[in-house]
Amino acid sequence: MFLDNLYGVIGDNYPNIPKLAKESSTFNAGYLYWREQLFERIMRLFVWENTGDVKPKEIEQRLLLQGHCGITKLDNELTAMFGSFHGVTKYLDEWKYYNVRCPIYAGKRTIGKDVAIIDNTSLRNPAFSLVHHYAILLAHTDVTLVDCLVNARDSGGVPVVTTEKQKQSVAEYQAKLYNGQYGSVADIGSLGLQYIGSDRKTSQGLSEIMIAREKILKSFYSDIGVRSAFEKRSNSVEAEVEADTSLLLLNLSDMIACREKGAEEVNKMFGTNWSVHVAKEIDYGAENERTQFDTNSDIHIGEGGENNEQENS
Repeated sequence: MFLDNLYGVIGDNYPNIPKLAKESSTFNAGYLYWREQLFERIMRLFVWENTGDVKPKEIEQRLLLQGHCGITKLDNELTAMFGSFHGVTKYLDEWKYYNVRCPIYAGKRTIGKDVAIIDNTSLRNPAFSLVHHYAILLAHTDVTLVDCLVNARDSGGVPVVTTEKQKQSVAEYQAKLYNGQYGSVADIGSLGLQYIGSDRKTSQGLSEIMIAREKILKSFYSDIGVRSAFEKRSNSVEAEVEADTSLLLLNLSDMIACREKGAEEVNKMFGTNWSVHVAKEIDYGAENERTQFDTNSDIHIGEGGENNEQENS
């Protein structure tokens, strides 16, 4: 009721809810959903402190979207800037100048003099390509899952139509089937339809899709250095857990090292006291705790696979 009332307050411009629900099951909608979700989760990897007027999210957005961020003064205030390098040196990845830009200003700065550069990785790779890759995979998985769920209501196969009457009747039947309305076309059996692919996905197929979805998410978290809670810890021996942690630390170590170096450059240039560290939920080195970051909720799984749900106060 609350959301229905809210939509009424927003006005007539808000999309029709049934139409919105159906459009949300498309690949494009799934891609946009996962792109935003995955990007937001990467944004929570690192915690910046003592940055003053510069909001940490502005730093991370620039690092993750373009692979580097320029910190300079604008109107006597430190500002996180998008930018580009120019002014060649003897090395291909070292530059003299940084062209900063924001919605209200664009200008040239000298690296090491009036702009400090923070890198996302040693090669200045952005994270957006990673998000894009996994958003595509997860969007395809979600579309397949919805298709499988709808098809489970009618395992008769895909109808092959030869007339306009058949096409219209099948379209009406499938539209209502999507909305959970059974037997909406009473004479569909008398239309002389032929079917192909009658061996549609069953509940076993649903399980396979869900497992694939979990594995894709686990792979994404592994790539950014986060241990997911999908796999049962009872199946892992201590050596496997330690090896897994080492790989995760390898993925995180370069990103945090680049941020720490960048914070030092800012402090040296502008006399600040910036610092950055890995979010405590995924800091595997803290007091030797092997904490898992649950990718679906605010549940953290410690050794032995026990769930420790954080209560919302």
